[in-house]
Amino acid sequence: MIEHPTIHRRNGVATAVGVLSAIYAVTFFCGALLHTGVQIPLRLAVLAEPTIIPATIVEGLCGLALAGAAFAVFTHKSSAWTAAFAANAFALGGVLLGITALAVGAGPTTELNTIYHRVMVVALVAILAVLLSPAGRNAFRRAA
Repeated sequence: MIEHPTIHRRNGVATAVGVLSAIYAVTFFCGALLHTGVQIPLRLAVLAEPTIIPATIVEGLCGLALAGAAFAVFTHKSSAWTAAFAANAFALGGVLLGITALAVGAGPTTELNTIYHRVMVVALVAILAVLLSPAGRNAFRRAA
């Protein structure tokens, strides 16, 4: 019997999930960095957030999970769909935790933080919807 290597079928959906997971990871790492008190200078503005250590921890963990998911997608791991779904769901939970903490007054809030949380809720729900769709599931199936 001749063994054939497993061929991974990836399409634009899987690629988009990997790219978006990587981009989201970078934004969470930036958020974690900002919440340590570091300021990020841009051409027209300086990004700054109040120091909130719990936010640094949660955002760092979300960034790590999303980076791991992107790696799994780009290296065609058999667990790529599961990794992507779990990481994006975890990140959504982290964002919702942040929104809740700020709503009950557990920390100082800024306009940047409010906008970021709202944008990320929409972005993470969208990627989870794609992953749960038939196209999203099929994008990660192995081809014989």
